[in-house]
Amino acid sequence: MKKFKLTKLAMLAVLSAISTHSIAGGLVLPDNNLRSDLAWLSERNVIQISLSTWPLSQEEITRSLNNANITNSEQEAIIQRIKKNLNRTKNSVQLETHFASSHNSMPQGFAQSEYSDIRYTVSGNYSTDDVDLNLTANGERALRVENGSDYNLNGSYGGVKIWNQWVTFGEIPQWWGPGHDGSLIRTDAARPVTGFLLQRADQSPFETPWLSWIGSWQYQLTAGQIKQYSSQPNTKLIGLRMTMNPTDFFELGGSRVVMWGGDGRPNNWNSFWNAMGGRDNTGDYNDDPGNQLAGLDFKLKLYPLIDLPVSVYGQMVGEDEANLFPSKNAFMGGIEGYHTLWGQPLNWYIEGANTHTEWDKDGVMYRHFIYKNGYYQQGASLGHAMGGDGRMLTTKVEYTLDDDNRVSTRLMYAKVNKSDFDGNKLFPKSETIKGADLGWWHNFENDISTDAKVWVSKTDYETRNDLGAAVTVNVPFKW
Repeated sequence: MKKFKLTKLAMLAVLSAISTHSIAGGLVLPDNNLRSDLAWLSERNVIQISLSTWPLSQEEITRSLNNANITNSEQEAIIQRIKKNLNRTKNSVQLETHFASSHNSMPQGFAQSEYSDIRYTVSGNYSTDDVDLNLTANGERALRVENGSDYNLNGSYGGVKIWNQWVTFGEIPQWWGPGHDGSLIRTDAARPVTGFLLQRADQSPFETPWLSWIGSWQYQLTAGQIKQYSSQPNTKLIGLRMTMNPTDFFELGGSRVVMWGGDGRPNNWNSFWNAMGGRDNTGDYNDDPGNQLAGLDFKLKLYPLIDLPVSVYGQMVGEDEANLFPSKNAFMGGIEGYHTLWGQPLNWYIEGANTHTEWDKDGVMYRHFIYKNGYYQQGASLGHAMGGDGRMLTTKVEYTLDDDNRVSTRLMYAKVNKSDFDGNKLFPKSETIKGADLGWWHNFENDISTDAKVWVSKTDYETRNDLGAAVTVNVPFKW
Protein backbone atom coordinates (compact mmCIF):
# COMPACT_ATOMS: atom_id res chain seq x y z
CA MET A 1 0.00 0.00 0.00
CA LYS A 2 2.87 2.38 0.81
CA LYS A 3 4.41 1.71 -2.58
CA PHE A 4 1.06 2.39 -4.27
CA LYS A 5 0.74 5.75 -2.45
CA LEU A 6 4.25 6.73 -3.51
CA THR A 7 3.40 5.83 -7.10
CA LYS A 8 0.31 8.06 -7.01
CA LEU A 9 2.32 10.94 -5.54
CA ALA A 10 4.98 10.51 -8.22
CA MET A 11 2.35 10.55 -10.96
CA LEU A 12 0.80 13.75 -9.58
CA ALA A 13 4.23 15.35 -9.48
CA VAL A 14 4.87 14.44 -13.12
CA LEU A 15 1.44 15.71 -14.18
CA SER A 16 2.03 18.99 -12.36
CA ALA A 17 5.41 19.40 -13.98
CA ILE A 18 4.07 19.00 -17.51
CA SER A 19 1.26 21.51 -16.97
CA THR A 20 3.15 24.76 -16.43
CA HIS A 21 2.94 26.31 -19.89
CA SER A 22 0.30 28.88 -20.78
CA ILE A 23 0.13 28.61 -24.58
CA ALA A 24 -2.42 26.04 -25.75
CA GLY A 25 -2.58 24.12 -29.02
CA GLY A 26 -2.91 20.59 -30.32
CA LEU A 27 -5.83 18.18 -30.40
CA VAL A 28 -9.28 18.66 -28.89
CA LEU A 29 -10.85 15.33 -27.93
CA PRO A 30 -14.59 14.61 -28.33
CA ASP A 31 -16.61 16.88 -26.01
CA ASN A 32 -20.40 17.11 -26.18
CA ASN A 33 -20.73 20.60 -24.64
CA LEU A 34 -18.08 22.00 -26.95
CA ARG A 35 -19.65 20.39 -30.00
CA SER A 36 -23.09 21.78 -29.10
CA ASP A 37 -21.76 25.35 -28.76
CA LEU A 38 -19.67 25.19 -31.94
CA ALA A 39 -22.58 23.66 -33.87
CA TRP A 40 -24.99 26.40 -32.72
CA LEU A 41 -22.63 29.05 -34.11
CA SER A 42 -21.81 27.08 -37.26
CA GLU A 43 -25.46 26.39 -38.12
CA ARG A 44 -26.13 30.14 -38.16
CA ASN A 45 -22.98 30.89 -40.21
CA VAL A 46 -21.43 32.84 -37.35
CA ILE A 47 -18.39 30.60 -37.79
CA GLN A 48 -17.28 28.17 -40.49
CA ILE A 49 -16.01 24.86 -39.08
CA SER A 50 -16.43 21.15 -39.79
CA LEU A 51 -17.56 19.10 -36.78
CA SER A 52 -17.68 15.67 -38.40
CA THR A 53 -14.07 14.58 -37.75
CA TRP A 54 -12.83 14.25 -34.16
CA PRO A 55 -10.47 15.01 -32.56
CA LEU A 56 -10.57 18.59 -33.78
CA SER A 57 -7.51 20.82 -33.73
CA GLN A 58 -7.15 23.81 -31.42
CA GLU A 59 -5.85 25.85 -34.36
CA GLU A 60 -8.98 25.29 -36.45
CA ILE A 61 -11.29 26.24 -33.60
CA THR A 62 -9.24 29.38 -32.94
CA ARG A 63 -9.23 30.27 -36.65
CA SER A 64 -13.00 29.94 -36.89
CA LEU A 65 -13.61 32.00 -33.73
CA ASN A 66 -11.20 34.73 -34.85
CA ASN A 67 -13.13 35.03 -38.12
CA ALA A 68 -16.56 34.91 -36.47
CA ASN A 69 -19.33 37.12 -37.86
CA ILE A 70 -20.74 38.26 -34.50
CA THR A 71 -24.02 40.20 -34.66
CA ASN A 72 -25.39 40.03 -31.10
CA SER A 73 -24.45 39.52 -27.47
CA GLU A 74 -25.80 35.96 -27.40
CA GLN A 75 -23.28 34.87 -30.02
CA GLU A 76 -20.47 36.65 -28.18
CA ALA A 77 -21.43 34.88 -24.93
CA ILE A 78 -21.23 31.46 -26.62
CA ILE A 79 -17.82 32.29 -28.08
CA GLN A 80 -16.53 33.28 -24.65
CA ARG A 81 -17.93 30.04 -23.21
CA ILE A 82 -16.09 28.02 -25.87
CA LYS A 83 -12.82 29.79 -25.08
CA LYS A 84 -13.28 29.10 -21.38
CA ASN A 85 -13.99 25.43 -22.10
CA LEU A 86 -10.82 25.09 -24.17
CA ASN A 87 -8.71 26.95 -21.63
CA ARG A 88 -9.99 24.62 -18.91
CA THR A 89 -8.56 21.46 -20.51
CA LYS A 90 -5.25 22.68 -21.92
CA ASN A 91 -2.18 23.05 -19.68
CA SER A 92 -3.94 21.71 -16.64
CA VAL A 93 -4.17 18.77 -14.26
CA GLN A 94 -7.62 17.26 -13.83
CA LEU A 95 -9.08 14.79 -11.38
CA GLU A 96 -12.26 13.03 -12.44
CA THR A 97 -14.51 10.35 -10.99
CA HIS A 98 -17.44 8.52 -12.53
CA PHE A 99 -19.99 6.43 -10.63
CA ALA A 100 -22.96 4.57 -12.12
CA SER A 101 -25.53 2.50 -10.28
CA SER A 102 -25.56 -0.13 -13.05
CA HIS A 103 -24.74 -0.86 -16.68
CA ASN A 104 -26.82 1.39 -18.92
CA SER A 105 -28.37 -0.96 -21.50
CA MET A 106 -28.91 1.82 -24.09
CA PRO A 107 -26.28 2.41 -26.82
CA GLN A 108 -24.49 5.68 -26.11
CA GLY A 109 -23.73 8.55 -28.47
CA PHE A 110 -21.00 11.08 -29.15
CA ALA A 111 -18.56 11.49 -26.22
CA GLN A 112 -20.98 9.64 -23.91
CA SER A 113 -19.39 6.18 -23.72
CA GLU A 114 -18.19 4.92 -20.36
CA TYR A 115 -16.32 1.62 -20.28
CA SER A 116 -16.94 0.87 -16.59
CA ASP A 117 -19.42 1.72 -13.84
CA ILE A 118 -16.70 3.16 -11.60
CA ARG A 119 -13.75 5.20 -12.89
CA TYR A 120 -11.04 7.31 -11.26
CA THR A 121 -8.98 9.46 -13.63
CA VAL A 122 -5.92 11.66 -13.24
CA SER A 123 -4.89 13.57 -16.36
CA GLY A 124 -2.35 16.24 -17.20
CA ASN A 125 -1.86 18.27 -20.35
CA TYR A 126 1.08 20.29 -21.66
CA SER A 127 0.48 22.22 -24.88
CA THR A 128 2.38 24.76 -26.95
CA ASP A 129 1.96 25.87 -30.55
CA ASP A 130 3.90 22.81 -31.74
CA VAL A 131 3.70 20.21 -28.95
CA ASP A 132 0.70 18.53 -27.32
CA LEU A 133 1.20 15.98 -24.53
CA ASN A 134 -1.71 14.43 -22.67
CA LEU A 135 -1.20 11.81 -19.94
CA THR A 136 -4.38 10.17 -18.66
CA ALA A 137 -4.33 7.41 -16.05
CA ASN A 138 -7.58 5.55 -15.35
CA GLY A 139 -8.51 3.10 -12.61
CA GLU A 140 -11.76 1.22 -13.22
CA ARG A 141 -14.13 -1.18 -11.51
CA ALA A 142 -17.21 -3.07 -12.80
CA LEU A 143 -15.96 -3.02 -16.39
CA ARG A 144 -18.47 -2.89 -19.24
CA VAL A 145 -15.75 -3.28 -21.87
CA GLU A 146 -13.13 -5.79 -20.76
CA ASN A 147 -9.55 -4.58 -20.95
CA GLY A 148 -7.40 -7.27 -19.33
CA SER A 149 -6.68 -4.86 -16.47
CA ASP A 150 -8.47 -2.40 -14.20
CA TYR A 151 -5.89 0.25 -15.11
CA ASN A 152 -5.30 1.90 -18.48
CA LEU A 153 -4.05 4.99 -20.30
CA ASN A 154 -7.12 5.59 -22.48
CA GLY A 155 -6.98 9.18 -23.74
CA SER A 156 -3.19 9.52 -23.45
CA TYR A 157 -1.18 10.75 -26.44
CA GLY A 158 1.79 12.81 -27.54
CA GLY A 159 1.98 14.91 -30.68
CA VAL A 160 4.09 17.42 -32.58
CA LYS A 161 3.09 19.83 -35.32
CA ILE A 162 5.11 19.68 -38.53
CA TRP A 163 4.16 22.08 -41.37
CA ASN A 164 0.51 22.39 -40.34
CA GLN A 165 0.22 18.63 -39.70
CA TRP A 166 -0.31 17.18 -36.23
CA VAL A 167 1.54 13.87 -35.92
CA THR A 168 0.42 12.04 -32.78
CA PHE A 169 0.69 8.64 -31.14
CA GLY A 170 -1.40 7.25 -28.33
CA GLU A 171 -4.86 6.06 -27.34
CA ILE A 172 -6.94 8.73 -29.05
CA PRO A 173 -10.76 8.55 -29.23
CA GLN A 174 -12.17 9.25 -32.70
CA TRP A 175 -15.50 10.03 -34.34
CA TRP A 176 -16.05 10.08 -38.11
CA GLY A 177 -19.33 11.42 -39.41
CA PRO A 178 -22.11 13.97 -38.82
CA GLY A 179 -24.22 11.78 -36.50
CA HIS A 180 -24.92 12.42 -32.82
CA ASP A 181 -25.82 8.93 -31.61
CA GLY A 182 -23.65 7.01 -34.02
CA SER A 183 -21.38 6.76 -37.01
CA LEU A 184 -21.38 3.66 -39.16
CA ILE A 185 -17.60 3.56 -39.53
CA ARG A 186 -15.74 5.06 -36.53
CA THR A 187 -16.93 6.07 -33.06
CA ASP A 188 -15.81 6.10 -29.44
CA ALA A 189 -18.12 3.20 -28.48
CA ALA A 190 -15.00 1.03 -28.13
CA ARG A 191 -11.89 2.01 -26.21
CA PRO A 192 -9.37 3.96 -28.32
CA VAL A 193 -7.19 1.97 -30.70
CA THR A 194 -3.52 2.51 -29.85
CA GLY A 195 -1.65 3.96 -32.82
CA PHE A 196 -0.65 6.94 -34.94
CA LEU A 197 -2.89 9.77 -36.11
CA LEU A 198 -2.12 12.50 -38.65
CA GLN A 199 -4.34 15.48 -39.45
CA ARG A 200 -4.19 19.11 -40.51
CA ALA A 201 -3.96 21.77 -37.84
CA ASP A 202 -5.47 24.65 -39.82
CA GLN A 203 -8.14 23.64 -42.36
CA SER A 204 -7.74 26.66 -44.64
CA PRO A 205 -8.64 26.14 -48.33
CA PHE A 206 -6.01 25.62 -51.02
CA GLU A 207 -4.65 28.86 -52.41
CA THR A 208 -4.37 27.61 -55.99
CA PRO A 209 -7.51 28.32 -58.07
CA TRP A 210 -7.38 24.74 -59.35
CA LEU A 211 -8.31 23.43 -55.88
CA SER A 212 -9.66 26.41 -53.96
CA TRP A 213 -13.21 25.42 -54.96
CA ILE A 214 -12.97 22.53 -52.45
CA GLY A 215 -13.18 25.07 -49.64
CA SER A 216 -11.87 24.25 -46.18
CA TRP A 217 -10.78 20.63 -45.96
CA GLN A 218 -9.45 18.12 -43.47
CA TYR A 219 -8.05 14.62 -43.40
CA GLN A 220 -7.26 12.06 -40.72
CA LEU A 221 -4.89 9.18 -41.37
CA THR A 222 -4.67 6.54 -38.65
CA ALA A 223 -2.75 3.31 -38.16
CA GLY A 224 -2.97 1.20 -35.02
CA GLN A 225 -3.35 -2.27 -33.57
CA ILE A 226 -6.61 -3.71 -32.26
CA LYS A 227 -6.41 -4.95 -28.66
CA GLN A 228 -7.36 -8.44 -27.48
CA TYR A 229 -8.52 -9.65 -30.89
CA SER A 230 -8.60 -13.37 -30.25
CA SER A 231 -9.39 -14.70 -33.74
CA GLN A 232 -6.38 -12.92 -35.32
CA PRO A 233 -4.17 -11.43 -32.58
CA ASN A 234 -2.23 -8.26 -33.46
CA THR A 235 -4.60 -7.27 -36.27
CA LYS A 236 -3.83 -3.78 -37.61
CA LEU A 237 -6.45 -1.09 -38.25
CA ILE A 238 -5.68 1.54 -40.90
CA GLY A 239 -8.07 4.37 -41.67
CA LEU A 240 -8.41 7.49 -43.81
CA ARG A 241 -11.07 10.19 -43.70
CA MET A 242 -11.34 13.35 -45.80
CA THR A 243 -13.89 16.17 -45.71
CA MET A 244 -14.47 19.26 -47.83
CA ASN A 245 -16.79 22.27 -47.65
CA PRO A 246 -17.20 23.69 -51.17
CA THR A 247 -19.98 26.05 -49.98
CA ASP A 248 -21.13 27.49 -46.66
CA PHE A 249 -24.15 25.15 -46.67
CA PHE A 250 -22.77 21.77 -47.78
CA GLU A 251 -20.14 19.37 -46.44
CA LEU A 252 -19.06 16.09 -48.01
CA GLY A 253 -16.98 13.43 -46.28
CA GLY A 254 -15.46 10.10 -47.25
CA SER A 255 -14.06 7.42 -44.93
CA ARG A 256 -12.30 4.09 -45.33
CA VAL A 257 -10.90 1.58 -42.83
CA VAL A 258 -8.92 -1.61 -43.40
CA MET A 259 -8.31 -4.48 -41.00
CA TRP A 260 -5.03 -6.04 -42.12
CA GLY A 261 -2.39 -8.52 -41.00
CA GLY A 262 -2.32 -10.21 -37.64
CA ASP A 263 -0.84 -13.47 -36.42
CA GLY A 264 -0.85 -16.14 -39.10
CA ARG A 265 -1.82 -13.66 -41.83
CA PRO A 266 0.32 -12.24 -44.64
CA ASN A 267 2.13 -9.22 -43.20
CA ASN A 268 4.32 -8.36 -46.20
CA TRP A 269 4.32 -5.33 -48.49
CA ASN A 270 2.53 -7.20 -51.27
CA SER A 271 -0.38 -8.01 -48.97
CA PHE A 272 -0.40 -4.44 -47.64
CA TRP A 273 -0.62 -2.87 -51.09
CA ASN A 274 -3.31 -5.34 -52.16
CA ALA A 275 -5.32 -4.26 -49.12
CA MET A 276 -4.76 -0.55 -49.82
CA GLY A 277 -5.70 -1.08 -53.47
CA GLY A 278 -8.93 -2.86 -52.57
CA ARG A 279 -7.83 -6.13 -54.12
CA ASP A 280 -9.63 -8.30 -51.61
CA ASN A 281 -12.95 -10.19 -51.37
CA THR A 282 -11.14 -13.15 -52.93
CA GLY A 283 -12.76 -15.71 -50.65
CA ASP A 284 -9.32 -17.31 -50.26
CA TYR A 285 -8.47 -17.64 -46.57
CA ASN A 286 -4.72 -17.86 -47.23
CA ASP A 287 -4.35 -14.92 -49.62
CA ASP A 288 -7.16 -12.45 -48.88
CA PRO A 289 -5.38 -9.28 -47.68
CA GLY A 290 -7.95 -7.88 -45.26
CA ASN A 291 -11.38 -6.59 -44.33
CA GLN A 292 -12.54 -3.17 -45.48
CA LEU A 293 -15.37 -0.72 -44.90
CA ALA A 294 -15.82 2.52 -46.83
CA GLY A 295 -18.49 5.12 -47.23
CA LEU A 296 -19.68 8.67 -47.77
CA ASP A 297 -21.49 11.19 -45.60
CA PHE A 298 -22.95 14.64 -46.09
CA LYS A 299 -24.49 17.57 -44.25
CA LEU A 300 -26.80 20.18 -45.76
CA LYS A 301 -27.38 23.39 -43.76
CA LEU A 302 -30.64 25.19 -44.51
CA TYR A 303 -29.82 28.49 -42.77
CA PRO A 304 -27.78 29.97 -45.67
CA LEU A 305 -30.55 28.93 -48.08
CA ILE A 306 -33.84 29.72 -46.31
CA ASP A 307 -32.78 31.37 -43.03
CA LEU A 308 -33.79 28.31 -40.97
CA PRO A 309 -31.22 26.96 -38.43
CA VAL A 310 -31.89 23.33 -39.35
CA SER A 311 -29.66 20.77 -41.09
CA VAL A 312 -30.15 17.35 -42.62
CA TYR A 313 -27.35 14.79 -42.72
CA GLY A 314 -26.73 11.24 -43.79
CA GLN A 315 -24.16 8.48 -44.08
CA MET A 316 -23.76 5.34 -46.18
CA VAL A 317 -21.08 2.74 -45.43
CA GLY A 318 -20.47 -0.48 -47.34
CA GLU A 319 -18.86 -3.76 -46.30
CA ASP A 320 -17.80 -4.48 -49.88
CA GLU A 321 -16.97 -2.65 -53.10
CA ALA A 322 -18.44 -2.84 -56.59
CA ASN A 323 -17.15 -0.73 -59.48
CA LEU A 324 -15.09 1.42 -57.10
CA PHE A 325 -18.18 2.27 -55.03
CA PRO A 326 -19.33 0.92 -51.63
CA SER A 327 -21.76 -2.00 -51.79
CA LYS A 328 -23.68 -4.06 -49.21
CA ASN A 329 -24.43 -0.76 -47.50
CA ALA A 330 -25.73 0.31 -44.11
CA PHE A 331 -27.39 3.70 -43.64
CA MET A 332 -27.73 6.48 -41.08
CA GLY A 333 -29.51 9.82 -41.33
CA GLY A 334 -30.94 12.63 -39.27
CA ILE A 335 -32.23 16.17 -38.91
CA GLU A 336 -31.02 18.69 -36.32
CA GLY A 337 -32.02 22.17 -35.22
CA TYR A 338 -30.30 25.01 -33.34
CA HIS A 339 -32.69 27.61 -31.95
CA THR A 340 -33.03 30.22 -29.20
CA LEU A 341 -35.42 30.04 -26.25
CA TRP A 342 -35.50 32.85 -23.67
CA GLY A 343 -32.17 34.10 -24.99
CA GLN A 344 -30.35 30.76 -24.62
CA PRO A 345 -29.47 27.97 -27.11
CA LEU A 346 -31.94 25.13 -27.62
CA ASN A 347 -30.65 22.21 -29.72
CA TRP A 348 -32.42 19.06 -30.90
CA TYR A 349 -32.02 16.17 -33.30
CA ILE A 350 -33.84 13.11 -34.61
CA GLU A 351 -31.59 10.33 -35.89
CA GLY A 352 -32.06 6.86 -37.33
CA ALA A 353 -29.53 4.15 -38.16
CA ASN A 354 -29.76 0.73 -39.82
CA THR A 355 -26.75 -1.61 -39.62
CA HIS A 356 -28.37 -4.37 -41.65
CA THR A 357 -26.88 -4.33 -45.15
CA GLU A 358 -29.28 -3.31 -47.91
CA TRP A 359 -31.83 -2.49 -45.17
CA ASP A 360 -32.69 -6.04 -44.07
CA LYS A 361 -29.83 -8.52 -44.66
CA ASP A 362 -28.18 -10.05 -41.57
CA GLY A 363 -24.71 -11.41 -40.93
CA VAL A 364 -22.76 -9.04 -43.20
CA MET A 365 -22.16 -5.67 -41.53
CA TYR A 366 -19.09 -5.66 -39.25
CA ARG A 367 -18.40 -9.33 -40.10
CA HIS A 368 -15.62 -11.12 -42.04
CA PHE A 369 -14.76 -14.72 -42.82
CA ILE A 370 -11.13 -14.29 -41.66
CA TYR A 371 -11.47 -11.69 -38.90
CA LYS A 372 -14.13 -13.69 -37.09
CA ASN A 373 -14.37 -11.33 -34.10
CA GLY A 374 -15.75 -8.80 -36.58
CA TYR A 375 -15.29 -5.04 -36.62
CA TYR A 376 -15.07 -4.94 -32.84
CA GLN A 377 -12.37 -4.34 -30.24
CA GLN A 378 -12.71 -6.15 -26.91
CA GLY A 379 -16.29 -6.93 -27.91
CA ALA A 380 -17.28 -3.27 -28.44
CA SER A 381 -18.11 -1.97 -31.90
CA LEU A 382 -15.55 0.22 -33.66
CA GLY A 383 -18.47 1.55 -35.72
CA HIS A 384 -21.99 2.24 -34.54
CA ALA A 385 -22.41 1.61 -30.81
CA MET A 386 -25.19 -0.97 -31.27
CA GLY A 387 -23.01 -3.08 -33.58
CA GLY A 388 -24.17 -4.88 -36.70
CA ASP A 389 -27.64 -6.14 -37.66
CA GLY A 390 -29.52 -3.49 -35.74
CA ARG A 391 -31.90 -0.56 -36.10
CA MET A 392 -32.06 2.46 -33.85
CA LEU A 393 -34.14 5.64 -33.65
CA THR A 394 -33.28 8.41 -31.19
CA THR A 395 -34.26 11.97 -30.44
CA LYS A 396 -32.70 14.44 -28.04
CA VAL A 397 -33.37 17.98 -26.83
CA GLU A 398 -30.69 20.01 -25.03
CA TYR A 399 -31.20 23.42 -23.44
CA THR A 400 -28.50 25.71 -22.06
CA LEU A 401 -29.90 27.52 -19.03
CA ASP A 402 -26.77 29.65 -18.62
CA ASP A 403 -22.99 29.28 -18.83
CA ASP A 404 -23.01 26.90 -15.86
CA ASN A 405 -26.08 24.74 -16.48
CA ARG A 406 -27.34 22.49 -19.29
CA VAL A 407 -30.25 20.08 -19.23
CA SER A 408 -31.18 17.42 -21.77
CA THR A 409 -33.57 14.58 -22.44
CA ARG A 410 -33.14 11.68 -24.86
CA LEU A 411 -35.53 8.98 -26.08
CA MET A 412 -34.39 5.80 -27.82
CA TYR A 413 -35.86 2.73 -29.52
CA ALA A 414 -33.53 0.04 -30.85
CA LYS A 415 -33.52 -3.52 -32.13
CA VAL A 416 -29.98 -4.85 -31.78
CA ASN A 417 -27.95 -7.87 -32.92
CA LYS A 418 -30.73 -9.69 -34.75
CA SER A 419 -28.26 -12.43 -35.79
CA ASP A 420 -27.09 -13.12 -32.18
CA PHE A 421 -23.44 -12.50 -33.16
CA ASP A 422 -21.38 -13.43 -30.10
CA GLY A 423 -18.57 -11.03 -31.04
CA ASN A 424 -20.81 -8.15 -29.92
CA LYS A 425 -20.19 -8.38 -26.17
CA LEU A 426 -22.14 -5.23 -25.26
CA PHE A 427 -25.30 -6.51 -26.97
CA PRO A 428 -24.72 -10.29 -27.23
CA LYS A 429 -28.32 -11.29 -28.00
CA SER A 430 -31.10 -10.13 -30.26
CA GLU A 431 -33.24 -7.75 -28.22
CA THR A 432 -35.44 -4.69 -28.38
CA ILE A 433 -34.42 -1.77 -26.16
CA LYS A 434 -36.68 1.15 -25.26
CA GLY A 435 -35.37 3.87 -23.00
CA ALA A 436 -35.16 7.48 -21.91
CA ASP A 437 -32.61 9.53 -19.99
CA LEU A 438 -32.44 12.95 -18.37
CA GLY A 439 -29.16 14.85 -18.02
CA TRP A 440 -27.96 17.87 -16.07
CA TRP A 441 -24.50 19.41 -16.39
CA HIS A 442 -23.50 22.00 -13.78
CA ASN A 443 -20.35 24.06 -13.34
CA PHE A 444 -19.54 25.54 -9.93
CA GLU A 445 -17.82 28.89 -9.38
CA ASN A 446 -14.48 27.18 -8.78
CA ASP A 447 -14.82 25.35 -12.14
CA ILE A 448 -15.60 22.00 -10.54
CA SER A 449 -18.21 20.44 -12.83
CA THR A 450 -20.75 17.65 -12.41
CA ASP A 451 -22.49 15.73 -15.17
CA ALA A 452 -25.46 13.77 -13.82
CA LYS A 453 -27.81 11.43 -15.65
CA VAL A 454 -30.79 9.26 -14.74
CA TRP A 455 -32.31 6.71 -17.09
CA VAL A 456 -34.95 4.06 -17.45
CA SER A 457 -34.81 1.27 -20.03
CA LYS A 458 -36.81 -1.83 -20.86
CA THR A 459 -35.61 -4.79 -22.93
CA ASP A 460 -36.74 -8.29 -23.90
CA TYR A 461 -34.82 -9.68 -20.93
CA GLU A 462 -35.95 -8.82 -17.42
CA THR A 463 -32.39 -8.87 -16.10
CA ARG A 464 -31.50 -6.08 -18.56
CA ASN A 465 -34.36 -3.77 -17.53
CA ASP A 466 -32.92 -0.85 -15.63
CA LEU A 467 -33.65 2.26 -13.63
CA GLY A 468 -30.28 3.85 -13.01
CA ALA A 469 -28.26 6.96 -12.35
CA ALA A 470 -24.70 8.13 -12.93
CA VAL A 471 -22.60 11.16 -12.05
CA THR A 472 -19.22 12.38 -13.28
CA VAL A 473 -17.28 14.94 -11.23
CA ASN A 474 -14.37 16.87 -12.75
CA VAL A 475 -11.90 18.97 -10.72
CA PRO A 476 -9.39 21.02 -12.79
CA PHE A 477 -6.17 22.58 -11.56
CA LYS A 478 -4.96 25.29 -13.93
CA TRP A 479 -1.28 26.17 -14.12
